[in-house]
Amino acid sequence: MPFWTLFWILAWPLGMLANGLADALPARRVLPHRLRSAWIAWIRFGRRPRARELALEAGVPLLWALALGRFGPSPRGILCALYLTTLALVVVTDLEHRRIYDAVMLPAIALAALAAPVSPWLEGGAIGAWGMGVGAFIFFFGLAVLSRGGIGGGDATLAAFIGLITGFPQGLRALSWGVLLAGAFSLGLLLSRRGTLKTAFPYGPFLALGGTLALLGS
Repeated sequence: MPFWTLFWILAWPLGMLANGLADALPARRVLPHRLRSAWIAWIRFGRRPRARELALEAGVPLLWALALGRFGPSPRGILCALYLTTLALVVVTDLEHRRIYDAVMLPAIALAALAAPVSPWLEGGAIGAWGMGVGAFIFFFGLAVLSRGGIGGGDATLAAFIGLITGFPQGLRALSWGVLLAGAFSLGLLLSRRGTLKTAFPYGPFLALGGTLALLGS
């Protein structure tokens, strides 16, 4: 069986799992009760799902295709795909519920920390990645305290994760891109008069986008 055919057979359930987690976590469940395909339910049974369900179920395999196409079916490609899947799930939960869940981030941070010593492609090596992760967490946690709700504790754990998976100094670039994207969005709200300086919006998607650009561009 050709590699990419096998890939789609195996990767599509990961999109279903991501959808299941996005629904289970707000209900305080760690795992979904069952996996089901939003696309099959729509095409075969006429049950129109939410746009997010369709996008995430198809988007996760596409992220895996991007990662494996960029780095090949290698340890780096597989880790990159897992990291991108985590970032996609963070984007969904932060947009829908304004929450970045520890049940997602803590295992992801543990994986990234353990993988750092066997990830020779990381700039600065494992020490640089660990330092970047700790530094990013301290910096964003300080911002969370000072902003009084503008940035949350989940953003700090997300920043730590991005620092770990991109290393030093690439992590600085990834987080800087995220901050700049969030700033551009905030400026757009002000110029369009759709918001003020006190308008709150999810910060996680912008950090996740910066991390994605850094992962695929490194």
